Amino acid sequence: MFQGKIKADFIKTIIDATAILVDEAKFRLTGDGIYGRTVDPAHVGMIDFKLNKEAFDEYNCQEETEIGVDLDKLKSTLKIAASEDLVNLEYNKDEGRLVVTIGNLKRKLALLDTTEMADTKIPSLDLPAEIVVPTVELWQAIRAAEAISDHITLIADKDGFQMIAEGDTDVVELKLSKEQLYSLKCEERVRSMFPLDYLSDMIKVARGKSDEITINLGNDYPVRLSFEMAGGYIKIVYLLAPRIESE
Repeated sequence: MFQGKIKADFIKTIIDATAILVDEAKFRLTGDGIYGRTVDPAHVGMIDFKLNKEAFDEYNCQEETEIGVDLDKLKSTLKIAASEDLVNLEYNKDEGRLVVTIGNLKRKLALLDTTEMADTKIPSLDLPAEIVVPTVELWQAIRAAEAISDHITLIADKDGFQMIAEGDTDVVELKLSKEQLYSLKCEERVRSMFPLDYLSDMIKVARGKSDEITINLGNDYPVRLSFEMAGGYIKIVYLLAPRIESE
């Protein structure tokens, strides 16, 4: 038996963050909170999130279990809720449905068979640079880059951080000095290129939810993007595979 009551904005963010990669996902319900980890079908992007029980107004999970969720169905149910509304979630193993209650409206969602869903493992990565960047700066750079290119290069060194997008004729560049960043740990210059559509979706999730995004970066390695909300009780981590530059 599981029951939790949470602010709509919190659960919507988790669902939206996952839905940019997949239509279906496996969530683990535990005594400490809800956890999820999944990779998109192309194996380009991955999400790992933690929704701690402290983010809930009410939380009770008597037995750890996994449920398979149709994200489109859940998103459509949550659309009627305003950001500050409370959403009640219930799962009873015997009934096999997720019951979502918003005000006087109740919807019982059929769940998916989790045995058909692969377990996703986080790859071991040695990413030498860690940059904590204002979310608004990243978002502005992404929006500008989308007008000219479908890829973007992230660069860091001991002095600062850059994002560069090159089109057929135009170039968009964001350059932030060490003093303009929340923090910077980078002993050597690192550079990797990434698909802009994936990166845009990931940063869009954080926009308005967190003032800062932590970027872990290497040379032609996946980038790790992470941010927190709800006082740190909600943490979302993305991994995005690089687009290898041709010689």
